[in-house]
Amino acid sequence: MEKELIKLKGTIDGVKIYLDSEGNISDIITSLYEKLRQFRKFFGDGHCNIYFVGRTLEASDKMRLEAVVSAMLPESSVNYGERKRVSGAEIEKTLELPKEELENAKAEEEARAEAAEEPFREIKEVVTTNFKSSRARFYEGAVREGKTVESDGHLILVGDVEKGGKLAAVGNVIIMGRLSGSVEAGCMGNDNAYVIAMDFEPEEIRIAKYYRKFETSETEGFTAPQKAFSLDERIFTEDFITDNTEI
Repeated sequence: MEKELIKLKGTIDGVKIYLDSEGNISDIITSLYEKLRQFRKFFGDGHCNIYFVGRTLEASDKMRLEAVVSAMLPESSVNYGERKRVSGAEIEKTLELPKEELENAKAEEEARAEAAEEPFREIKEVVTTNFKSSRARFYEGAVREGKTVESDGHLILVGDVEKGGKLAAVGNVIIMGRLSGSVEAGCMGNDNAYVIAMDFEPEEIRIAKYYRKFETSETEGFTAPQKAFSLDERIFTEDFITDNTEI
């Protein structure tokens, strides 16, 4: 019998999602997508508190989980670990601490959280902002030569696009892996669409009616995730974290 990687349990204020502690994270991501799609109607209008429990997660794992939740349940909030229950003794102990010590501890905790989130903040903002009112398709796996994956909304790929593979979407395209093939975003004429890839080595990119073929020499210097977009009837790229670079 195949091991269940995801278990859902209702709580007073939301849903607790148990993640298998030993399973492959990519398999867990796929299982999460299937579970949310299967039980989507039970979430009503999508307003829900979701608590992921059961395993320690890297920042990149959290980003992938949140991408799935944002695509399937855009109005939900994501939390990690059990809801904290504070006992009376803990409250009394806290109240005994000097105010300055409490404020310093809180500031240190916020600084640690800020540093941990920094590399993924813009990716999460893109996912959260752009999927709230739009249709999105989530796809897990490699897109190999001769294969095309399409979406009539936005498209999120967790995997690589190999040379000869292609993605096409009416909206934006986000690739959480290597892009070595071709991408068409805004294929119904939306020139505000864009393409984001963690490793950016495309053969060609089309955004609406604008097209650009990429040579290896143009992309081999990229060390950060890239965002491709159209401006003044041309296609540009920029480091997803820092400055603009014209292609």
